[in-house]
Amino acid sequence: MLAVFENPRATYFGLVNDVLALATIVSVLIIVLETVPSLNVYGNYFLIIEWFTVILFTIEYLLRLWANEHRFRYAFSFFGLIDLVSILPTLIGLGNLTFLKSARVVRIIRFLRLIRLTKLSKVSVADAEETMGIFGFNIALYASTLLFVTLIFGVLLHIFDTANGQYWSIPAAMFWTFSVFLGGLPTPIPPGTFGTMIFIGAKFCGMALFGLLVGVVGKIFNGLILGKARSDGKEVKAKKKRKHK
Repeated sequence: MLAVFENPRATYFGLVNDVLALATIVSVLIIVLETVPSLNVYGNYFLIIEWFTVILFTIEYLLRLWANEHRFRYAFSFFGLIDLVSILPTLIGLGNLTFLKSARVVRIIRFLRLIRLTKLSKVSVADAEETMGIFGFNIALYASTLLFVTLIFGVLLHIFDTANGQYWSIPAAMFWTFSVFLGGLPTPIPPGTFGTMIFIGAKFCGMALFGLLVGVVGKIFNGLILGKARSDGKEVKAKKKRKHK
Protein backbone atom coordinates (compact mmCIF):
# COMPACT_ATOMS: atom_id res chain seq x y z
CA MET A 1 0.00 0.00 0.00
CA LEU A 2 2.80 2.41 0.89
CA ALA A 3 4.38 1.79 -2.53
CA VAL A 4 1.50 3.62 -4.20
CA PHE A 5 2.63 6.80 -2.41
CA GLU A 6 6.41 6.40 -2.47
CA ASN A 7 7.50 4.01 -5.23
CA PRO A 8 7.60 5.61 -8.70
CA ARG A 9 7.53 2.11 -10.24
CA ALA A 10 4.23 1.21 -8.58
CA THR A 11 1.28 0.81 -10.95
CA TYR A 12 -0.85 3.70 -9.70
CA PHE A 13 1.94 5.91 -8.33
CA GLY A 14 1.70 8.44 -11.18
CA LEU A 15 -2.07 8.78 -10.89
CA VAL A 16 -2.02 9.09 -7.08
CA ASN A 17 0.86 11.59 -7.23
CA ASP A 18 -0.94 13.74 -9.81
CA VAL A 19 -4.24 13.71 -7.92
CA LEU A 20 -2.57 14.71 -4.65
CA ALA A 21 -0.57 17.46 -6.37
CA LEU A 22 -3.71 18.86 -8.04
CA ALA A 23 -5.66 18.71 -4.77
CA THR A 24 -2.84 20.51 -2.96
CA ILE A 25 -2.67 23.30 -5.55
CA VAL A 26 -6.46 23.74 -5.61
CA SER A 27 -6.70 23.82 -1.80
CA VAL A 28 -3.98 26.48 -1.53
CA LEU A 29 -5.66 28.51 -4.29
CA ILE A 30 -8.96 28.37 -2.41
CA ILE A 31 -7.26 29.55 0.80
CA VAL A 32 -5.87 32.54 -1.12
CA LEU A 33 -9.21 33.40 -2.77
CA GLU A 34 -11.08 33.21 0.56
CA THR A 35 -9.36 36.42 1.62
CA VAL A 36 -10.84 38.48 -1.23
CA PRO A 37 -13.95 40.28 0.14
CA SER A 38 -15.71 40.37 -3.24
CA LEU A 39 -15.58 36.56 -3.39
CA ASN A 40 -17.36 36.00 -0.08
CA VAL A 41 -20.50 35.07 -2.03
CA TYR A 42 -18.71 31.87 -3.06
CA GLY A 43 -17.97 30.93 0.55
CA ASN A 44 -20.09 27.77 0.45
CA TYR A 45 -18.28 26.53 -2.65
CA PHE A 46 -14.94 27.22 -1.00
CA LEU A 47 -16.10 25.23 2.03
CA ILE A 48 -17.13 22.25 -0.13
CA ILE A 49 -13.78 22.21 -1.91
CA GLU A 50 -11.98 22.59 1.43
CA TRP A 51 -13.72 19.57 2.89
CA PHE A 52 -13.25 17.49 -0.26
CA THR A 53 -9.49 18.08 -0.23
CA VAL A 54 -9.25 17.56 3.53
CA ILE A 55 -11.04 14.20 3.26
CA LEU A 56 -8.59 13.21 0.53
CA PHE A 57 -5.59 14.32 2.61
CA THR A 58 -7.00 12.53 5.68
CA ILE A 59 -7.34 9.26 3.76
CA GLU A 60 -3.77 9.66 2.52
CA TYR A 61 -2.49 10.39 6.05
CA LEU A 62 -4.27 7.40 7.60
CA LEU A 63 -3.10 5.04 4.84
CA ARG A 64 0.50 6.23 5.24
CA LEU A 65 0.23 5.81 8.99
CA TRP A 66 -1.32 2.34 8.69
CA ALA A 67 1.05 1.01 6.01
CA ASN A 68 4.25 2.45 7.47
CA GLU A 69 6.31 0.04 9.59
CA HIS A 70 7.72 2.96 11.57
CA ARG A 71 4.47 4.75 12.37
CA PHE A 72 5.84 7.04 15.08
CA ARG A 73 8.83 7.97 12.96
CA TYR A 74 6.51 9.01 10.13
CA ALA A 75 4.04 10.77 12.46
CA PHE A 76 6.79 12.97 13.91
CA SER A 77 8.79 13.42 10.72
CA PHE A 78 8.79 16.73 8.83
CA PHE A 79 6.34 15.59 6.15
CA GLY A 80 4.27 13.63 8.66
CA LEU A 81 3.71 16.83 10.64
CA ILE A 82 2.97 18.72 7.41
CA ASP A 83 0.33 16.11 6.52
CA LEU A 84 -1.23 16.41 9.97
CA VAL A 85 -1.22 20.21 9.99
CA SER A 86 -2.81 20.15 6.51
CA ILE A 87 -5.96 18.50 7.86
CA LEU A 88 -6.11 19.36 11.57
CA PRO A 89 -7.43 22.98 11.40
CA THR A 90 -10.38 21.95 9.23
CA LEU A 91 -11.21 18.90 11.35
CA ILE A 92 -11.11 21.02 14.52
CA GLY A 93 -13.24 23.72 12.88
CA LEU A 94 -15.93 21.16 11.95
CA GLY A 95 -17.09 23.15 8.95
CA ASN A 96 -16.99 26.58 10.60
CA LEU A 97 -15.83 28.85 7.78
CA THR A 98 -15.02 31.67 10.21
CA PHE A 99 -12.63 29.38 12.07
CA LEU A 100 -11.08 28.22 8.79
CA LYS A 101 -10.36 31.82 7.85
CA SER A 102 -8.67 32.46 11.18
CA ALA A 103 -6.55 29.32 10.70
CA ARG A 104 -5.54 30.33 7.17
CA VAL A 105 -1.89 30.78 8.06
CA VAL A 106 -1.72 27.18 9.26
CA ARG A 107 -3.51 25.71 6.25
CA ILE A 108 -1.23 27.49 3.77
CA ILE A 109 1.50 25.09 4.93
CA ARG A 110 -0.10 22.59 2.55
CA PHE A 111 2.00 24.22 -0.16
CA LEU A 112 5.01 22.37 1.31
CA ARG A 113 3.40 19.06 0.36
CA LEU A 114 4.46 19.75 -3.21
CA ILE A 115 8.12 19.42 -2.16
CA ARG A 116 7.61 15.78 -1.23
CA LEU A 117 5.53 15.05 -4.33
CA THR A 118 8.26 16.54 -6.51
CA LYS A 119 10.96 14.65 -4.63
CA LEU A 120 9.13 11.34 -4.97
CA SER A 121 8.63 11.81 -8.71
CA LYS A 122 12.38 11.10 -9.11
CA VAL A 123 12.68 13.56 -11.97
CA SER A 124 16.28 14.71 -12.28
CA VAL A 125 17.31 18.15 -13.44
CA ALA A 126 18.83 16.64 -16.60
CA ASP A 127 15.59 14.80 -17.42
CA ALA A 128 13.51 17.92 -16.79
CA GLU A 129 15.78 20.02 -19.02
CA GLU A 130 15.58 17.38 -21.74
CA THR A 131 11.78 17.23 -21.52
CA MET A 132 11.05 20.96 -21.24
CA GLY A 133 14.14 22.30 -22.97
CA ILE A 134 16.73 24.44 -21.24
CA PHE A 135 14.68 27.60 -21.85
CA GLY A 136 11.40 26.18 -20.53
CA PHE A 137 13.00 24.50 -17.51
CA ASN A 138 14.83 27.61 -16.29
CA ILE A 139 11.82 29.85 -16.80
CA ALA A 140 9.60 27.35 -14.94
CA LEU A 141 12.13 27.14 -12.11
CA TYR A 142 12.31 30.92 -11.75
CA ALA A 143 8.53 31.35 -11.98
CA SER A 144 7.97 28.69 -9.29
CA THR A 145 10.48 30.35 -6.97
CA LEU A 146 8.94 33.79 -7.58
CA LEU A 147 5.42 32.46 -6.92
CA PHE A 148 6.45 30.68 -3.73
CA VAL A 149 8.29 33.70 -2.27
CA THR A 150 5.48 36.08 -3.28
CA LEU A 151 2.92 33.78 -1.64
CA ILE A 152 4.89 33.63 1.61
CA PHE A 153 5.22 37.41 1.87
CA GLY A 154 1.59 37.84 0.82
CA VAL A 155 0.42 35.61 3.65
CA LEU A 156 2.68 37.38 6.17
CA LEU A 157 1.41 40.81 5.15
CA HIS A 158 -2.18 39.58 5.27
CA ILE A 159 -1.71 38.28 8.83
CA PHE A 160 0.26 41.09 10.43
CA ASP A 161 -1.41 44.01 8.71
CA THR A 162 -4.86 42.61 9.44
CA ALA A 163 -3.81 42.42 13.09
CA ASN A 164 -2.86 46.13 12.86
CA GLY A 165 -6.34 47.03 11.66
CA GLN A 166 -5.67 47.26 7.90
CA TYR A 167 -7.14 44.43 5.87
CA TRP A 168 -5.11 43.05 2.97
CA SER A 169 -6.34 40.12 0.92
CA ILE A 170 -3.60 37.65 0.06
CA PRO A 171 -3.76 38.42 -3.71
CA ALA A 172 -3.47 42.18 -2.97
CA ALA A 173 -0.57 41.50 -0.60
CA MET A 174 1.11 39.32 -3.24
CA PHE A 175 0.78 42.15 -5.77
CA TRP A 176 2.30 44.55 -3.21
CA THR A 177 5.18 42.09 -2.73
CA PHE A 178 5.72 41.85 -6.48
CA SER A 179 5.76 45.65 -6.71
CA VAL A 180 8.43 45.76 -4.01
CA PHE A 181 10.44 43.20 -5.98
CA LEU A 182 10.30 45.40 -9.09
CA GLY A 183 11.66 48.33 -7.10
CA GLY A 184 10.55 51.12 -9.42
CA LEU A 185 6.86 51.18 -8.49
CA PRO A 186 5.69 53.32 -5.53
CA THR A 187 4.81 50.93 -2.70
CA PRO A 188 3.62 51.97 0.78
CA ILE A 189 5.47 50.62 3.80
CA PRO A 190 3.03 48.76 6.09
CA PRO A 191 2.75 50.39 9.53
CA GLY A 192 4.32 48.91 12.63
CA THR A 193 7.51 46.99 13.32
CA PHE A 194 6.34 43.83 11.60
CA GLY A 195 5.28 45.81 8.54
CA THR A 196 8.73 47.36 8.28
CA MET A 197 10.36 43.95 8.72
CA ILE A 198 8.19 42.49 5.95
CA PHE A 199 9.09 45.40 3.66
CA ILE A 200 12.83 44.98 4.30
CA GLY A 201 12.57 41.21 3.84
CA ALA A 202 10.69 41.68 0.57
CA LYS A 203 13.34 44.14 -0.66
CA PHE A 204 16.12 41.69 0.15
CA CYS A 205 14.32 38.78 -1.53
CA GLY A 206 13.63 41.00 -4.55
CA MET A 207 17.36 41.61 -4.98
CA ALA A 208 18.06 37.89 -4.56
CA LEU A 209 15.40 37.00 -7.15
CA PHE A 210 16.85 39.57 -9.55
CA GLY A 211 20.24 37.89 -9.18
CA LEU A 212 18.57 34.53 -9.83
CA LEU A 213 16.88 35.96 -12.92
CA VAL A 214 20.24 37.19 -14.25
CA GLY A 215 21.65 33.71 -13.68
CA VAL A 216 18.68 32.08 -15.44
CA VAL A 217 18.95 34.38 -18.46
CA GLY A 218 22.71 33.84 -18.58
CA LYS A 219 22.25 30.08 -18.44
CA ILE A 220 19.69 30.20 -21.24
CA PHE A 221 21.93 32.25 -23.53
CA ASN A 222 24.91 30.13 -22.57
CA GLY A 223 22.99 26.99 -23.51
CA LEU A 224 21.80 28.49 -26.78
CA ILE A 225 25.25 29.76 -27.76
CA LEU A 226 27.12 26.63 -26.70
CA GLY A 227 24.45 24.47 -28.29
CA LYS A 228 24.89 26.35 -31.56
CA ALA A 229 28.67 26.12 -31.24
CA ARG A 230 28.49 22.35 -30.71
CA SER A 231 26.16 22.03 -33.68
CA ASP A 232 28.49 24.10 -35.89
CA GLY A 233 31.48 22.06 -34.69
CA LYS A 234 29.79 18.80 -35.60
CA GLU A 235 28.94 20.12 -39.06
CA VAL A 236 32.57 21.18 -39.64
CA LYS A 237 33.85 17.75 -38.56
CA ALA A 238 31.31 16.05 -40.81
CA LYS A 239 32.43 18.16 -43.80
CA LYS A 240 36.10 17.32 -43.12
CA LYS A 241 35.30 13.63 -43.01
CA ARG A 242 33.46 13.84 -46.32
CA LYS A 243 36.45 15.65 -47.93
CA HIS A 244 38.91 13.01 -46.73
CA LYS A 245 36.70 10.29 -48.19
